[in-house]
Amino acid sequence: MITTVKSRGSLDRRTAQEIERFLRTRQLTLSRLIRRGLGDRQERQEHAGEESDQVASASRTLDDEVQAALVDRASKELIQVDAALDLLREQRYGVCRDCGDFIGLARLRSLPFAQRCRPCQERMERLDRVRTTETRRSLVAVAAAEAE
Repeated sequence: MITTVKSRGSLDRRTAQEIERFLRTRQLTLSRLIRRGLGDRQERQEHAGEESDQVASASRTLDDEVQAALVDRASKELIQVDAALDLLREQRYGVCRDCGDFIGLARLRSLPFAQRCRPCQERMERLDRVRTTETRRSLVAVAAAEAE
């Protein structure tokens, strides 16, 4: 993908078109993967009663769980791709949702549906880690108090 930046804060038309083509291709790929995954799961459920072997049943359950995780992951990415296409259409693509600065071409190349610049994304991840740690500490304190 050959890309250029019109100014420090926006994409030129050619770059926007290349990114849109990439996102549309990814959107189609993810949609097909999700449809195929859901179809495979339905087919396996229809044939579930045909085997009485416990090993085959356990293997089928594991396959179902892996397939469900893949479909879930693809669904989440599809939502991100759809949001990026909306931003592109609104000419707000590449603008950080937190600080309003340009996300950066290198970041958009590697993560075309990025909605935050690297510093804002890092800040958000740090806050999430702090919240998770605080939640765990609270749960431990509650469990300890209940145990007394």
